[in-house]
Amino acid sequence: MSAIRSVRVEGLRLRVLEEAPSSESDEPVLLIHGLAGWAENWREVMPAISATGRRAIAVDLPGFGESARPRSARYFDVERPFYAPLVFSLLDELGVGRAHLVGHSFGGAVAYTAAVWRPDRVRSLTLIAPGGLGTDLDRSFRILTLPGMGLLARLRRSERLTREILYACFHDPSRCSAQLLAEAQRYGAPSVGEMVAVLRSTVSFRRGVRDEVRRPWIERRDRYQGPTLVVWGREDRILPVSHAEEARLLAPQAEVHVIPSCGHLVMAERPRELLGVLLPFFERAIPQGSSGSGSVLAEAASGHGLR
Repeated sequence: MSAIRSVRVEGLRLRVLEEAPSSESDEPVLLIHGLAGWAENWREVMPAISATGRRAIAVDLPGFGESARPRSARYFDVERPFYAPLVFSLLDELGVGRAHLVGHSFGGAVAYTAAVWRPDRVRSLTLIAPGGLGTDLDRSFRILTLPGMGLLARLRRSERLTREILYACFHDPSRCSAQLLAEAQRYGAPSVGEMVAVLRSTVSFRRGVRDEVRRPWIERRDRYQGPTLVVWGREDRILPVSHAEEARLLAPQAEVHVIPSCGHLVMAERPRELLGVLLPFFERAIPQGSSGSGSVLAEAASGHGLR
């Protein structure tokens, strides 16, 4: 059963999309979208996750979708971060203890920092084309960090431009649904201000992702040693698949899968292929400190993607 609700977390109203199974396990899955994304980015995979007995939860991050925008957020500050504690405050509000965290692109950075912040509450960590593994970033994002570009981006926003931006996230734009495009038109312009604020706090025009933001979190990678999965689209034009080689920096034990004929928005373009990797990973994911073995479905994973 799917439901949309509004919850208050650390003084902010957040919009949450849930797909609840008929018989719920104790393994909820929190799905975190990318920069300028929204909860329905996960629409194609949520029913299948729910069908395994896991509660599928997707959230509009603050300032995106229909969630309230934060004020003076310190985003990825290593001592007083904004996103990492927010993730667990949200889980508290939803009555969730330990969860599987799944993050896409910028949401991958959010999921990773949350896992490092509170590893005891993370059953597993899945990073889909995550931001921050490498420092280089597409020029279209870096240019938004320049003075006045945020306002210009809002003024120039049009249906055609929104469509071009969304299509760039696909290897095959024909796989972009009309529903997804309509949502991009609805949520795109209102999220520009928050997108620019996030980029300016983490990215420089010349150097890409700021090393002073990225390095302290990578240095804390040993705090999370649980199951980790990294998934990338081979034809990703937003964050190059070559960044996947850096996954070992974050987690030497990480599984790395590359999905062919797939761009940046993996869960929308190749949901079946993603689920073919993701669901078996959930089955065999054993949190740090747990014992036992995963389901026999774990053996199916070897046939999906490329190691």
